[in-house]
Amino acid sequence: MLLTVGVLLLLAGVARALINPRFTPIDLAQQSTLIAQIRLTGSDSKGNVTAEVVRTLKGTAPKEKITLLFNPEDPSDHGKAIGNLIAKAGEGPALLFSATDENKQAAAFLHLAGNWIRGEAAGANSYRLNQVEQNGMESMQGTWARGTDMLILTMDYILTDPSPEVPVAVGCAWAQHKKIGKIEGKVFAAQAVDLAGTGICSLFVAAENGDRIFRFDAKDGDFHDVTPALKLASTSRRAAWGDFNGDGRVDLASWDGKALSLWLQQPDGTFTRTVARLGGEVNGEWLGLTVLDVGTEGKAGLLVSLPAAAALLVPRKDDSFEVLTLARPADKGPAAAGSCLIADFDGDGLPDILQPSGNASVFYKGQGKGRFAAGTRCDVNFGKGQSVAFAGDFAGTGRFDIFSAAADGCRLWHNRGGMKFDETFALTGEMPYSVVSGVRVMAGQTCDINNDGRQDVLLAYAEGTPMLFFNRGFRTFGKALQLTEENVIPETQEGQQAAVVEDFNGDGLQDMAVVLKGGDVLVFSQNDEEGEGRPCARVTLPLGKGFVGPLTVTGWADKRCLGAWSVTAGSAAALFACHEVGQILLKWQMPGGQPEEKKVILENKSIRLELGAGKAGKP
Repeated sequence: MLLTVGVLLLLAGVARALINPRFTPIDLAQQSTLIAQIRLTGSDSKGNVTAEVVRTLKGTAPKEKITLLFNPEDPSDHGKAIGNLIAKAGEGPALLFSATDENKQAAAFLHLAGNWIRGEAAGANSYRLNQVEQNGMESMQGTWARGTDMLILTMDYILTDPSPEVPVAVGCAWAQHKKIGKIEGKVFAAQAVDLAGTGICSLFVAAENGDRIFRFDAKDGDFHDVTPALKLASTSRRAAWGDFNGDGRVDLASWDGKALSLWLQQPDGTFTRTVARLGGEVNGEWLGLTVLDVGTEGKAGLLVSLPAAAALLVPRKDDSFEVLTLARPADKGPAAAGSCLIADFDGDGLPDILQPSGNASVFYKGQGKGRFAAGTRCDVNFGKGQSVAFAGDFAGTGRFDIFSAAADGCRLWHNRGGMKFDETFALTGEMPYSVVSGVRVMAGQTCDINNDGRQDVLLAYAEGTPMLFFNRGFRTFGKALQLTEENVIPETQEGQQAAVVEDFNGDGLQDMAVVLKGGDVLVFSQNDEEGEGRPCARVTLPLGKGFVGPLTVTGWADKRCLGAWSVTAGSAAALFACHEVGQILLKWQMPGGQPEEKKVILENKSIRLELGAGKAGKP
């Protein structure tokens, strides 16, 4: 059994405590004389558990075996609870801490199986385990809620970074919000799109009675409906943005429930419609429409998510599309229940496709140049019925995890590498007890709402206010109270049809656009009080040339991973941000190419980078 020796921290039950701002993991690390990883090696009927040190994170660990003492017959049931946790931990990770606690009293803590156990030194190389920490901000759960494996990574980060951060609050707030329009009829999606290639996104809303585009005008500081001026008359049930004719301008692919139309952007920024000619049948309800590279240089292809299968639309020279249906598993596999996800899930540098369903999913391994292997079953379970799902590097490991929300709840599948995923939603801090149960999630997104280089989560609900969860680092979240409490945004309590986070006004800060149940379109904006912007780099791929994407780009600030993002030409740019100016390192590898990297100096403004715009894939 693997255990980590640090301070003995143990959390019981589903995490329901608020974050303790007075005793954080940084305080714990500073006040610990010993933090070590241990391996349980045996136990006896008297409650003695022996362990050996595997790795010392801080201090000097004994070379002899460590003894953990507890009374399994304790009438208070603490002993039974401790024994159950030790049995539950099995060979999983654990941390042992010898430290002073939140009251500056000598203590020991053991963290294993996602829980804290409080104890004390009991002689040379011995520790007595007294009780499992219960829920509450003042318990050790308020210091770190769940995820022993992530606590180990957190301690490694704290002890090696010169200026570590483990946020206790989101650290930002809405300065203003305004209604920018109203949409009649059903709304299917809200998306951010960089129409002009300047790095500043407009808000696109797909709606049954006519799509709309809202653009921020810096001259008057307001948003305007520019749909008529752009001559866009689409009515999208499913929509995707990319360069479909290779002219270097972003176009709209729009499915209205009957046919696929391409709205091609002209040199003057307006759009003209052409009905897409498909060289095959694409039958059934389109559950999703996504842009991806299909091996046609500079021209984007499309992935259509269907209930029975998924189909690739590959551009031909005559501007029609070849239809390639992806091969299902031999047993047909589970029926699809949502839009496919596209990202490099197995870490080989090529985008893969994951088709969601209720009790399993289908994995199509990318082979490059728009080709995918026959589907195989994958254990990733997205939940019952249709789901909302998205990928993100929530643990900061450089691998894509998967978040899903369905009728029977939310799931967070942690990517261990090699297409091995563990469901870890119960080990994500405040999120498990903060999400709304029994209410349909209409939209979800990976974002970085506070520009701190940790990937956050947005959830929009059919009823009630939207929710934002800020990442404390390493797949542990807190509720962004300053952004999502009902007294902060009471207008949204009726529920939302769609929502999206993006910088819509070009100030480098993240905004939130929501379409309410009644059709009102609201934009919430943060305030740059010092007028200096935020240090961040926006990374994208060029239109009309090279690889369309998605391309995995990973950022680093010294030894801290800023996460991996999937970058696709025509989509909103990936955001790599830090709270302070300085140098970051971006890493990527074009399909068939060599690993590449670029040092970027972040200033108090947003910097836009196009990867692959020059020779040999150089930015």
